[in-house]
Amino acid sequence: MVALYIIAGIIAFFAVLLSFNASVRVIFDSSAKDDMNIYAKIGPYKIYISPGKPEKEKKTGKIREKKEKPVKVKEEKPKKEKEEKKYSIPEIFDFVKEIGTVLLKKSKKHFKVRIYKINVILASEEAEKTALLYGAAVQAAYYLYEFLNYNFKIRSKPDSIKIIPDFAKTKTSFEINIKFYMKLSHVLGLAVVSAMKFVKFWFRPEKTGKNETNETIETIKTKI
Repeated sequence: MVALYIIAGIIAFFAVLLSFNASVRVIFDSSAKDDMNIYAKIGPYKIYISPGKPEKEKKTGKIREKKEKPVKVKEEKPKKEKEEKKYSIPEIFDFVKEIGTVLLKKSKKHFKVRIYKINVILASEEAEKTALLYGAAVQAAYYLYEFLNYNFKIRSKPDSIKIIPDFAKTKTSFEINIKFYMKLSHVLGLAVVSAMKFVKFWFRPEKTGKNETNETIETIKTKI
């Protein structure tokens, strides 16, 4: 009976753990470049990516002189060089494309984006350049928002995205506060799928030179 309670407790613990959201939040202000914050969060736990935790200073004590011991030189035996697998650039590109399409299809319903603030103030030394920048930025932001909204779930308030031209300033400034999140169970599912694809790609049989020579011999025989 006690074993059943323990098993039920373990199952309940993992069920609660997998129901938590795994998120990455980016907070950045161009006016204060050193205050950029990027952290990942799983449930109540935060893992700071930028800036990292400051390293503790090591205590400096008295340096003791160490006596040098005679080093024994071992005779190195010749090691057999292992043949490393070599993949061409098209093969790697196809592999990345395949994984990207699979992850995009599987994360459409579960990946979410929360936009708290995107404030962009466009400026340049000339008024014409500012107007061109404003037109290009509005068009790019519209297409990007439509793409993300079509593939993923975006949550934002009406005033959370602002793109404003400022003809009095000479430098562009912006503020960003965005969160990307997904349930931990879905993250683990995507990791398993990508790992299986990678293993299948890495351990697939290679074309050897013997097969090519046999093919050439067969073609010569047919011609004769």
